[in-house]
Amino acid sequence: MTEAPRPNDLLNDPASSRWVIEALRSALVRDPIDAANDAELVAAALAAHAADLLAQAAKLPPTRGLR
Repeated sequence: MTEAPRPNDLLNDPASSRWVIEALRSALVRDPIDAANDAELVAAALAAHAADLLAQAAKLPPTRGLR
């Protein structure tokens, strides 16, 4: 099992997106339990959104090449 990254790992990683860095900085000044619960809620909502988009895309008729 891979260990979860620590906040400073993500804040100092040049590959971290601006959105992740800003969200993390905002969360670090909050109650850690509240911030973690909210982050889990956002992650679940984004995963459901991605699943919905993939399901919609799967219903599209296949295309052959560029039109």
